Amino acid sequence: MTPFPHDERRAAAQSEACVDIAALADEIRANAASLDERWRMAQWLIEQLRQQLFDADALRRAVATANSQFDAAGVADLKINPTAIRRAAMTGRRAAAPARLSAAAIQADRLLLSLLSPGGALDPRPALGAPVGGIAGRYSLRGRGRG
Repeated sequence: MTPFPHDERRAAAQSEACVDIAALADEIRANAASLDERWRMAQWLIEQLRQQLFDADALRRAVATANSQFDAAGVADLKINPTAIRRAAMTGRRAAAPARLSAAAIQADRLLLSLLSPGGALDPRPALGAPVGGIAGRYSLRGRGRG
């Protein structure tokens, strides 16, 4: 008895599906290896960034100490503004975020950008236009009686 033609087509389709699945598995393994490499690079870069931040903080403290000595010596014109240096150094091109990011990637991107932004974690002064705490309390009309 000869097999039915539809049985041959079904076997061919299953064989093709197996080949597609095997190709997908190879592609996913390659993606996983690339993902591992990217995470390792991200970890290395973060550790490099931390070291740079530690070094920058030590230098900022040294400049602040020198500035106070310049004040005490009456030569305030020799003072250096570390905030202006940081802000000038943080200008420049930024990487464009892809159109689609996961929520975790968006949160990490915002955290990293906050390090660069005026008023961010590394800036001792608030961002331009940021509300200043304490002023509202002085001029509040709450609790005052009417005329």
